[in-house]
Amino acid sequence: MVGSNRERLQVVSRNISRNILLVLLYWGFALGTELLAIPPDFATPVWPSAGIALGFVVVFGRAVYPGVWLGALIANLNVSLSQGIPIDLQQIAFASVVSCGALAQAAIASHMLLRLNLLPSQLTNGVQVLQFLLIVGPASCLINSINGSVMLGLFGIVPWAGWFNNWIVWWVGDSVGALVIAPFVVRVLTWSPTSSSRIWQSVALPIIFLMLVIASFIFVRSAEQANRRTQIAEIGHQFEAVLALNINEVRVILNAATSFFSASDHVSSAGFNTFFSPLVEQHPAILAVQWLPLVMGDDRTSFVSAVRETGVAGFEIREPDIDRRLVVSRDRAEYLPITYVYPLEGNEQVLGLDVLALPHRGDASRLLRTGSVQASVPVSLVQHKKSELSYILSAPVKAPDSQKYDGVIQVLFRVDDLLKRAISGDGVAESLRLVDVTDSDNPVLLHGNDKRELPVEWSSRFSFLDRVISIELMATYGIMTRVSFWQSYLILICGLLYVAMLEAVLLTMITRQRTIEDQVKIKTCELALAKEAAEKASMAKTEFLASMSHELRTPLNSVIGFTRRVMNRSASRLDERSLDALAVVDRNANHLLGLINNLLDISKLDLGKLELSLTQVALDEMLAETKNQFLPMAEAKGTSVQLECEFHGLIEADATRLRQVIINLMANAVKFTVGGEIKICLVEKSVQKVPGVELRVEDTGIGIAPDDIEKLFNKFQKVGREEKLNPEGTGLGLALTKELVELHKGTVSVTSEPGKLTVFSVWLPQRHG
Repeated sequence: MVGSNRERLQVVSRNISRNILLVLLYWGFALGTELLAIPPDFATPVWPSAGIALGFVVVFGRAVYPGVWLGALIANLNVSLSQGIPIDLQQIAFASVVSCGALAQAAIASHMLLRLNLLPSQLTNGVQVLQFLLIVGPASCLINSINGSVMLGLFGIVPWAGWFNNWIVWWVGDSVGALVIAPFVVRVLTWSPTSSSRIWQSVALPIIFLMLVIASFIFVRSAEQANRRTQIAEIGHQFEAVLALNINEVRVILNAATSFFSASDHVSSAGFNTFFSPLVEQHPAILAVQWLPLVMGDDRTSFVSAVRETGVAGFEIREPDIDRRLVVSRDRAEYLPITYVYPLEGNEQVLGLDVLALPHRGDASRLLRTGSVQASVPVSLVQHKKSELSYILSAPVKAPDSQKYDGVIQVLFRVDDLLKRAISGDGVAESLRLVDVTDSDNPVLLHGNDKRELPVEWSSRFSFLDRVISIELMATYGIMTRVSFWQSYLILICGLLYVAMLEAVLLTMITRQRTIEDQVKIKTCELALAKEAAEKASMAKTEFLASMSHELRTPLNSVIGFTRRVMNRSASRLDERSLDALAVVDRNANHLLGLINNLLDISKLDLGKLELSLTQVALDEMLAETKNQFLPMAEAKGTSVQLECEFHGLIEADATRLRQVIINLMANAVKFTVGGEIKICLVEKSVQKVPGVELRVEDTGIGIAPDDIEKLFNKFQKVGREEKLNPEGTGLGLALTKELVELHKGTVSVTSEPGKLTVFSVWLPQRHG
């Protein structure tokens, strides 16, 4: 029970660690991916976190579901913050729903991959590569892209007009991220020491191409951003120019009004309306044109009566109370009442309003003294909604033939109406922010959002009369869509899809390589087992031959011994035919003993039991003895034997084995040479700065064919016509010679011209060590 609990705790601990790692990787890659985002899209064209989530789910299954959901939640909240969206309950709900889509996408894609045995096993053919590219990318990534883009519209984060654009970018981002990252994550999570080289083989090249793709994207995006800023600046400058033109039109109307009153002795209400009607109707932003005569306090009663006589019943000079209701004005020294208004409709309530009684028009008296044209602070007029702001341009008017100002002309225009005339194109109005900053301590927002949640793409200062207005274009969805470019997206998407295909192809190639390597290992193992069995069989054969050689040599020695004893003791009593028969027995027995000795020596060599007994050997004397031994046999075949020794020193060798080598070479030369010449040469020769001697046995016998030379030193191998000339041979003589020479650290070689000359060369070091 204790062991079971401990195992459960270990499993829980591993799962917690895996989920924490998944959250950190998901969030970390999401932070890095924001560098690839191009406003105004909420999504990015590559989302590696989708591949990380899929890789973890493929390897660890349901145990990492919490990590996928939590990582997606944190990542989406972080994206919202980077887009200037405040984190509130609505935004948390949005991120939670999107995280559920990310989890569903990873779970379904993992199930499909495991069912088709595509991951974590490796891709082995083109069909599997195609299935992988379709399932991991286009198919499974539809889940979260559709869910996320729909949620953007439902939660009001992105306007429905941009739904399709965000869905495409989201879908491509998840697809590319999953295709590029998921296989790599699976290989890393299933890493083993034996597969480490294959991991880097399949990852190194895609990573290099991925870096090149991202570098190209960043370069192109930088150029696009500079171009976008230029286009936004052009939009801003165009707006500023049109705004200045519209305000100048207002000033033109103001100048026309002052000229009209200055040139007229008396302007009636009808004349006022007639003059200003066409001017105002051509400029919808103008709310009204007003005439405000200067009325002294003593003339108030007569002035009011005169206005009433023109048809304005109930006219009175009035001022606003604390509730913005107009009441009869108190007695003052001077009044500037609004007497004429065009258009009157909608502005009836301002007739008689004394502007000198308004707090925001305290400069009216200064206007009459200085004669300058002034613009008021942004005001909310009594005849309009409180939220609507307007400007009032005021200019003093002189009476004809007078140096004194006897009134003021005012032109009122509403800011929003003026902006409508200045704004052209979609997306500009919601991105525009206008602030009257004439009083820097008390700026007045004219248009736009007071909360600067989005970055400013362009700004400028615009002045008219004594007012200063700050103009800013914010990075809203509308304006950014208007100036968006797709070249960098195209480069990034195509490049990443190429990297994904490259990775899939590399995975397939490496899997095939691994399959071939596994097959090679199996065949190598089988060959090793076969070789071991063959070596055991050869060893058994060698041991058998060695054992049998010992068993055969004992009775054979007895045969040879008794044959010679009979020949020595009974030669006088035997007839010639019997003596010849005993001689044949002796000769064949000795030949058979030589064959058995060769077999025994070969067996010892194969078993590694043949040891040399090294002594100082006079090789020239040994050659002379051997020559004399074979001379009768050669002369019987009409062959001459010559000995040429240039070396008369000593070498370190096993005298018995060395004599055996010389006898084998001489026996072959005598055996295959009839009526020719045999020459034995001994010279001093160094090989690779090692001092030694070279023994050559040259004969003019039948020679050896070039194709047979390579087989000459093989055991039990007789070549060419040797079988016919020497049917009793075993083919061990030269093989034994080669083994004995190499045991002395020497070399043996042969050259031959059939029918002309055959040369066997043996080189031996003077010192064995």
